[in-house]
Amino acid sequence: MTGLERPEDVYRPPAAPTPPVESDGDDAEESQEVARVRRRSRVVVITVIAASATLLLGLTVAIVMLTTGLLSAIGDRGGDADTEKPAVVEQEPDDPQPVRAGECGELCGALESEIGVDAGAWTAEAGWSDAEPEVGATAAATAVFTSDLGAGTLTVLQFDTDEQAAQAVKDLGARIGEPVFQTTVFDDGSGTRYDYDGALTSRVLWHLDAQSTPHEVGRLYLIEAPANDAADFSEQAAYQLYLALPL
Repeated sequence: MTGLERPEDVYRPPAAPTPPVESDGDDAEESQEVARVRRRSRVVVITVIAASATLLLGLTVAIVMLTTGLLSAIGDRGGDADTEKPAVVEQEPDDPQPVRAGECGELCGALESEIGVDAGAWTAEAGWSDAEPEVGATAAATAVFTSDLGAGTLTVLQFDTDEQAAQAVKDLGARIGEPVFQTTVFDDGSGTRYDYDGALTSRVLWHLDAQSTPHEVGRLYLIEAPANDAADFSEQAAYQLYLALPL
């Protein structure tokens, strides 16, 4: 500076600007915001990972189940094809019970044992069943026997005494008419048999007495069958069934 220059005329460069001073409060707020963002990011990432793991587990289980079921089905089919099933043989019961057409009471049950369902060529496929008592009988049972000759119905009426059974023959006569023939049942002269040769129905009616062996007290037996064109009564289905019965 010369002696002629004044101090205010001398050039001085401007001072450098003062850098702003960051406060601790701004740093704290920024740190909290960054932390929140990071936490939200972690939650999202964890959720996505958990969902993916669950989906993957479900797919794995489904694949295992489908594979197991398919292999099992293939194995079953293979086993069925390779293994021959044993034949099932149905065994007949030792004491087959007769097939009953209806209810079977005391008389019916007794006839199942005494007469059964087989009489030579005749068979009662439907078995024995109770019937409606007639002409003062205390019980009745019936069975239909069939053979190549046709069908015959055997009805047994039970009375208290042999005399009542004999009286019932007269009472039945009012409905079925008079017999064409009368004889004994056994060669010893015991029992009485009546033959009825009707135009549509042939009948054989008989009862036993105290001299008859075997003998069930108070029994009256009646066979009815459609009449045929046979010239002799012995060829009628009713009489043929009478001869075949195990009485």
